[in-house]
Amino acid sequence: MIKTVFRSAGRLPALIITLCAALAALLPFSTAAAPITVTDIAGRTVTVNAPVSRIMLADSRVLVALNILHPSEPLKGIAAWDDALTKKAPDLRIAYEKPFPQLKDIPVFPNPYTSDFSVEKALTYQPDLVIFDTGLQSKLTESGTLDLLEKSGISVIFIDFRQYPLQNTMPSMTLLGQVFGQEKQAAAFNDFYRQRLDLIRSRVATIPEDKKPTVFIERAAGLAGENSCCKTFGNGNFGEFVATAGGHNLGADWFKNGMGGEVNEEQIIAADPQFYLMTVADWENTRKGSASVPLGYTGSAERAVPALEKLMARPKLQHLTAYQQKQVLALYQQYYDTPFNIIAVEAIAKMLHPALFPELDPQADSLMLHKTFTALDGNGLFWLQP
Repeated sequence: MIKTVFRSAGRLPALIITLCAALAALLPFSTAAAPITVTDIAGRTVTVNAPVSRIMLADSRVLVALNILHPSEPLKGIAAWDDALTKKAPDLRIAYEKPFPQLKDIPVFPNPYTSDFSVEKALTYQPDLVIFDTGLQSKLTESGTLDLLEKSGISVIFIDFRQYPLQNTMPSMTLLGQVFGQEKQAAAFNDFYRQRLDLIRSRVATIPEDKKPTVFIERAAGLAGENSCCKTFGNGNFGEFVATAGGHNLGADWFKNGMGGEVNEEQIIAADPQFYLMTVADWENTRKGSASVPLGYTGSAERAVPALEKLMARPKLQHLTAYQQKQVLALYQQYYDTPFNIIAVEAIAKMLHPALFPELDPQADSLMLHKTFTALDGNGLFWLQP
């Protein structure tokens, strides 16, 4: 009996050490913030206390990028964000709010593109960092907002998934990885991104410029109603996607700025593009009169197919060669402001040059990216052909 007691007592220190180690593993690991110097996508040198713990997002759709850095904690550190998830990407909001109902408690402010950014209001959220996209740099500089934020002790960085996304997605992810202390996670995503982008670029490099098929991109097709037409992109955003996928984007011929502008049906009819790309989304409940194709995380063929058929029956456009030959692709609009834009490039490349990409599977890649890097399962419908 005495031997038994002493054996148990002898094991007690080891048991205590084991229990302490187990408890330590369960406790959240925190790293003290320290100043680091980074260069943002606007080329500015910025000092940030990293890892940041409270951030403001000037575009709430950047949630996907932050989720890549924190796969199981997509809302981590978000002190406030703009209203883009509610007004522009309601399907994305629904997808995240279901598993993370606390999303609805995050304070919301007006989108800085459509209103003035309030520094006074920003101070009430006590952020370490405010994240803007590069398209806002001129406005924020000219209004004095950028200077006022910095004088208030709030760091600011510019990222870009929107203006020239294929050029700036990987640098933006690297930058976010630095300020959040998640460099390895950012690098893992960038590795996949680079592999797919290099594959597509190497294959289409063999196509002479005069052999690349002409493509018209209708931006936000049906958003303003069934018969509305047409906004398009220049060489930026979806225009960059089309060019990289081996197409000749007509909008780049017509507009010198990357984000493009408006054209009329007669101009499209005269050009008679070989392929027709529509960017679309499920705006039914946020934009009155929307006749867009409801693609996205809430998308389904049952709703999307008839909507696409209606847009392809528009009187002035229904006789286009691309419509008649069903060389049409409806593609999820929100790819224009997310690091998952590589999936859009895959889908476009597959449509334009199926023989060059027999093994490319954008659906499988989309599911893999969601399951590997996000808290979402990737279900939904993100592109559709007639």
